[in-house]
Amino acid sequence: MNNLNSNPLDIPEIVSLVGRFLDYDDCLRCIRVSKTFHNTLAKAIWRDICVDADSTYPSGEALYNYKKYIEDLTFFYYFPEDYLSLQGCDRLQSIRCEVQRKSDLRQISDLIDSHSSTITYLTFTCPSLGDIWEPLLKCTRLEVLSVSKTRIFENEIDQFFQVFKQIKYLNMTDASISQLPSDFLGDEADKYIFPNMSTLYLHNVRIHNPPRPYTSSYCLGILTRRCPKLQSLYLYDYKKGSLTMDQLHLDFCRTAFLHHTYTVANLSDLSLASMKIKDEDMAAILRRMTQLRRLKVPWGKFGQLSMRELLADEHEALEDGNIVQKRRGRRLCDMVEELEWSEQSERTDGVIQAILSNCPRLKKLKGSTMTVTEVANGAEWVSTGLTEMQVNLVVDVDQTTEEGKEKGRIVYDRIHSLARLYGCYCSRYNRLLSFAGMTPENSQS
Repeated sequence: MNNLNSNPLDIPEIVSLVGRFLDYDDCLRCIRVSKTFHNTLAKAIWRDICVDADSTYPSGEALYNYKKYIEDLTFFYYFPEDYLSLQGCDRLQSIRCEVQRKSDLRQISDLIDSHSSTITYLTFTCPSLGDIWEPLLKCTRLEVLSVSKTRIFENEIDQFFQVFKQIKYLNMTDASISQLPSDFLGDEADKYIFPNMSTLYLHNVRIHNPPRPYTSSYCLGILTRRCPKLQSLYLYDYKKGSLTMDQLHLDFCRTAFLHHTYTVANLSDLSLASMKIKDEDMAAILRRMTQLRRLKVPWGKFGQLSMRELLADEHEALEDGNIVQKRRGRRLCDMVEELEWSEQSERTDGVIQAILSNCPRLKKLKGSTMTVTEVANGAEWVSTGLTEMQVNLVVDVDQTTEEGKEKGRIVYDRIHSLARLYGCYCSRYNRLLSFAGMTPENSQS
């Protein structure tokens, strides 16, 4: 790089940058240009390999010669022997596989075992993980585990929790746990504490046969509460049987967040996609948060009580078994980047205006209702970095008067000043433009 007479196309760092803009077929052509191109771009070609019975994939001598560049392997219902017997893939970090039968998963266990010192990311779509737990426990660097369409049976639960203790990110989709250990709900020791877990993604997850009188949602709440360093939580569940979303809220939300021995101080990303959370409960959760970045409760309420906590200088904390008030380093409104709650309500309580005038880092906002008068009489918006906004705009002024038109122009100017806004939906926005003396065609918005 110090030789100014070097041809740029002979410098690997530059060729590597060029390679980022090339697709797979282009890279195959470019490796014939020169030795530098070949040695540099071969890494990009072999980085991600997808093995599918219906498509072409590298094999044989080429696989042996270039296996050292493989970082990600994906199997779709097909497991060729030359891949299953691979060893010495020093860069292999990720394996994804989809299987139809439990027996198919046995074929992948040796591959995982051979690369247990390098693997950090594993994804399985399969009926059961029965034959894979032992290799998983040997993966000392494993950070991410994703399972879908999977059932964890009673004889696997101890191994599941051992892996749970190791990893930082767990994604379970359309999955179930047959039965929890008998001492899980009452355990107060470290046996069921998961100290490394930072992200939980639970999408339609069930606990079968929960101890009476508890529900599956209550047990999932306890599981969440056992992750003291949790930073991101996504929970989605649909109405099933007699379990309504209101019951889901009561069982999970209050167990996970509102129990007196638990705080959510480290939680920065919270998405409760199917819960009908009341304003007072939402406020109680916010009262214990100190790191909020994203909050998505599309069925929940975010009213005056929640807004008060967003602006509060103090939060609740647990010290020596007692809940105390402590001063926040930064208010939640100064940190939050995304907010979403139910847009069903027609109630106008000034919350949207308050958010826009107090949340300088806000990028995305999806909420309920604001009025022209609230905006026109309110403070200037500080959410100037908004890229998406979806709210109901109530035109509550007389559009035939000069005062009404002036308020309309103020609201229009506030929206129009959001230079980064590329996705905006305001109900009745065209009506606002019309009485502000403008049309969608000449508004340039």
